[in-house]
Amino acid sequence: MIRYVLAALLTVAILSLAAVAIDAGGSDNTERQVQTAIADIERNAVALAEHEELSPTGHPDPQRVVEVSIPARSLTTEGVSHVEIEPLEEADASIARYVLDDGTTNEELVDQRIVYRDPTDNRTTELGGTGTQRLRLVLLPDENGEPVVVVEPPETDGFVSST
Repeated sequence: MIRYVLAALLTVAILSLAAVAIDAGGSDNTERQVQTAIADIERNAVALAEHEELSPTGHPDPQRVVEVSIPARSLTTEGVSHVEIEPLEEADASIARYVLDDGTTNEELVDQRIVYRDPTDNRTTELGGTGTQRLRLVLLPDENGEPVVVVEPPETDGFVSST
């Protein structure tokens, strides 16, 4: 009888430790996935700005389509409550910020200035929702005729928004 009680107590203790370990790893998994999404956006924005030229009027603008995956809350990941990319006025860069449901916040430097919808404005892009989503980056001229990477909302479900 004592063996059964000890086996049950040992099982409960092991399961408790496993639950704590899984919960602690959930934030790390989510941060890794969000950082990968930000790196994909950065890589495509930098490639667009460095390897493409502005198109003449009436011609299609150079663009890149990026699929990013923002994880939802699950057994092995923490939910993401907010992701945004804020262009910096004083530099050719942006700051990507994200907040997890557990309150973990982080900022990443993006080596390209990315603005939302209007190349002459300095609007922040918010990535809404979880799951795999499409982001369209377009190279457009600003008010001085200089190229700037612009996030264009997709034609379908309005994945991105501005604050």
